[in-house]
Amino acid sequence: MKPNSLGRLILATTLLASLPLALTAQDGADKPKTDGGTSKVIASVNADVLAARKANAEHRYGDAQSLMLKDLADHPGMVILRVELALAEMGMEKYDDAALNFKRVLGIDVRIDAASHSDDFYATPGTSDIQATRASRNTAGGEVVDLKKNDPEIVGAAWSGLGEVYIRQKHYPEAQQAFDSAAQTNPAKAGLYLSNETIFFFKAGNQEAQLAAAEKAIAADPARANMYYFKAQALVSKATMDPATQKMVLPPGCADAYKKYLQLDPNGPYSGDSKSILGAAGIPVPAASGKKS
Repeated sequence: MKPNSLGRLILATTLLASLPLALTAQDGADKPKTDGGTSKVIASVNADVLAARKANAEHRYGDAQSLMLKDLADHPGMVILRVELALAEMGMEKYDDAALNFKRVLGIDVRIDAASHSDDFYATPGTSDIQATRASRNTAGGEVVDLKKNDPEIVGAAWSGLGEVYIRQKHYPEAQQAFDSAAQTNPAKAGLYLSNETIFFFKAGNQEAQLAAAEKAIAADPARANMYYFKAQALVSKATMDPATQKMVLPPGCADAYKKYLQLDPNGPYSGDSKSILGAAGIPVPAASGKKS
């Protein structure tokens, strides 16, 4: 069963709000090419990051792209600029370009990665391991990328963004690896990253990957109500009908997930669907205990 309203989902756009704003001198490995002190340069770039972030949130992706390209021409080592640029490119459905910029943030040598797959930039699922080649220098772009200096928020957002790109391109094993890396890099936001992974796999129609992501999201943040729904939604396709009682027989774990969702968010956007399925299986609806989506 699909939820009644996909418009209520908050997907990877939440990454925009989670990224840090303030830049410091070490965020850009290059020296500022403009006149004035470093603090003045950082203030100017910060203003552009804010403007690009607002443009991305308002779906003015071309404006965000232009701002970030302008700043990257002078400060190619400021990785936060590449994250905002990649998010704009995702909005414009320029997925190859977005992947390149996310990989540059992560220190992946995109020349080696591309050459290893010939004309196909992405690995074909099941044919290759896309383990990142981490280094202090990105030989494809020429800029220095030192992960030790990067904020975990930025690195986590880059891995998560790369995971979304892979899902949109149907490179599912690579996507799972990228989201796992995001969660490991920034454990404080693991629930957010894995929740996004679950929803993107739901939108892609990959129920097995959706179930795996939902279970990881629940482990990272057990109070996130909607993940129990998406776990149940991934399982319910395996339900059968009891010919004797004419009641739905849910697979193991499915009813418990629906009930947990309703306990946490009894009036949530998927409560009607959850109650309907439990009712069809002859299972009582549980009492509410709280809410966190």
